[in-house]
Amino acid sequence: MRIAGAFLLIVLIAVAVVLVLRGTEAKQDVGAVRSISTDLHESGVEARAFDRGTALGYIRSLDGLLQAPGTIASSVDQLQTIARTAAGWAQGAPAGSPALDTAVALRSAADELRAYALHGGDRHLEEARRQVDAARASLSGASTTRPATADVKDRLENLQRSEQEQMQHLDEALQH
Repeated sequence: MRIAGAFLLIVLIAVAVVLVLRGTEAKQDVGAVRSISTDLHESGVEARAFDRGTALGYIRSLDGLLQAPGTIASSVDQLQTIARTAAGWAQGAPAGSPALDTAVALRSAADELRAYALHGGDRHLEEARRQVDAARASLSGASTTRPATADVKDRLENLQRSEQEQMQHLDEALQH
């Protein structure tokens, strides 16, 4: 019995050591992910302080365009302004903040509506609506606690939107 008890105690100590080491490793991994999300920035975009009132105004404007899709084509300049402003907000927003979430969602919604103006398609309207809803939820504080990897996803999505905007700008120039 003593041998079995000693063996069980050794196994329990070994399991505890493994769990402590895994916990430390996980904390280091989360720290590394947060560090990456802080370092991902778009070149050529100046950081701007987030303005909640302007963001609410943009949400109302985007909602209005979604209600009247026929007006989207004549609102491309406004959509470009929203995307540019949101890009600056994303550049200046700290990782994991509602400002970052809102900025990325607003930029995405504006880009989807620009894509709709160029190519049409209900999928662009649906995605823009989803992004406007995400911006509204983030701004209201209704969004939930997110893992550190979500910050990296936001930063990467913001960079992807930059590339998409450049392609849309070329498409718009070719159509005019």
